[in-house]
Amino acid sequence: MTGETPDKTDMIQSVAMALQVLEALAQAEGDVGVTALASALGTTKSRIHRHLRTLVTLGYISQSEETERYRIGARLIALGRAASGTVDLSWIAQPHMRTLRDQTGQAVSLGQVEDTGIRILNTLHGRMQIEVGVRPGSILGYCNSAQGKVALAAFAPDRQAELMAMPCPASTEFTITGRDELAAHIAEVGARGWATAPNETMLGLNALACPIFNADKEPVATIAIVSLTQYIETPPHPDQIAAVKEAAARISAELGYTG
Repeated sequence: MTGETPDKTDMIQSVAMALQVLEALAQAEGDVGVTALASALGTTKSRIHRHLRTLVTLGYISQSEETERYRIGARLIALGRAASGTVDLSWIAQPHMRTLRDQTGQAVSLGQVEDTGIRILNTLHGRMQIEVGVRPGSILGYCNSAQGKVALAAFAPDRQAELMAMPCPASTEFTITGRDELAAHIAEVGARGWATAPNETMLGLNALACPIFNADKEPVATIAIVSLTQYIETPPHPDQIAAVKEAAARISAELGYTG
């Protein structure tokens, strides 16, 4: 038994180093050389080179013939996409939703981005005497809800323009329906990273929402606190903004987002 210990230890270290190499390449903005990788991971060029050759042979990374630098390969990309297809968003978000609810006392809703709007997947009731929330299964519009607006602001320009060109029905007299006004508002939302919709979806109701991103840096969901306008003011309290942003960031990180 004692004789097997060094081999097992060495095998575990090798796996850990290979995974660190893959993470470093996945987070890099372009091709990376052996020297840069060795420096970033705190090891020698010869050790890194052995891992790189193995990963190239297996198809998880590729090497440029011109520069001899490395980047992630087709097999790793395919593996990431296959894994993302099995992710249970509600399961991942649940503990972060509970933390957000406990921090703010407000109801928390998790929404999934779809073609027609934001579909509410799950809602946690708040600590208030009067219960306020959004029913799971509901679809919230892109221009008349905090969840929809924050997702709209995070889309790529072409997708954003496509959605903003569609009719924007007014849910209340406070819904922003003018094209220029909506475009300016969405630009503000994108710059600050959060959105509210006081009285826009329903009179007396407000929400504070942030986007959730996947490993491809795409907005795939939203998280929001939902309450009466007297409890989520305009603008919201900085502590509420920080709490929702933190919840969104933690869920995004679990989905592989590195932005």
